[in-house]
Amino acid sequence: MRSIHALCLLGLVGPACSRAEGEPRPVRRPGEGPVVIELFTSQGCSSCPPADRLLAKLASAGSLGERAVAPLTFHVDYWNDLGWADPFSLPAWTERQHQYARALKDDRVYTPELVVGGATGVIGSNLAAVTQAIQDAARPAALTATATWAADAVTIAATAPSDAEVWVAVWEDTTTTKVTRGENAGETLGSDRVVRRLERVAAAGHQASAVVKLDAKWRAGGAVAFAQRADRRITASALLIR
Repeated sequence: MRSIHALCLLGLVGPACSRAEGEPRPVRRPGEGPVVIELFTSQGCSSCPPADRLLAKLASAGSLGERAVAPLTFHVDYWNDLGWADPFSLPAWTERQHQYARALKDDRVYTPELVVGGATGVIGSNLAAVTQAIQDAARPAALTATATWAADAVTIAATAPSDAEVWVAVWEDTTTTKVTRGENAGETLGSDRVVRRLERVAAAGHQASAVVKLDAKWRAGGAVAFAQRADRRITASALLIR
């Protein structure tokens, strides 16, 4: 059964649905980080806008049920030759999705796909599947990481666990694009947590720092630092708000 909190995310319950009696509150256990959820999407895909809206609601809420989440949006480029070139798409984001497909033993990549904790892939617009995957996800440890923000760069310092590298994803919020061609022609699409940089900070078992360049044109955003093993599982995380 869908929780009241999940229904509120999609606006399926009235404005009084702040939290029903008995509904679990977001709980961050001591030493626990948020669950990293990654949406692979495209402005050229007519099935993607509902998933983009769901991810934006999760980003705004910061949680689903009792689980804290750190949402990220990766725009893939394999829709670009079908009429609309997504301005946020990169081949690197497509390759990241292919890496997950290999790790999860999935013989396909598709949009909208939501990868939860690096361990489970579900259709990103399917609220029931998204809710279940987040509830079932392993609880990541709290990553030791800090961010020092400046106008043109952010310096990330982190300590990596012995079995995982630390990466940082820097996102832009509240993007808006008027789409003139392709499956979403005539639509104005919004997207949050759009990843603009993804860089390695520290090798497994090491403490290190990295300077990530920022573009002054980007809207206010933030970053997520996370520890990811070779099998793609994300074992630790930290939300680094600007």
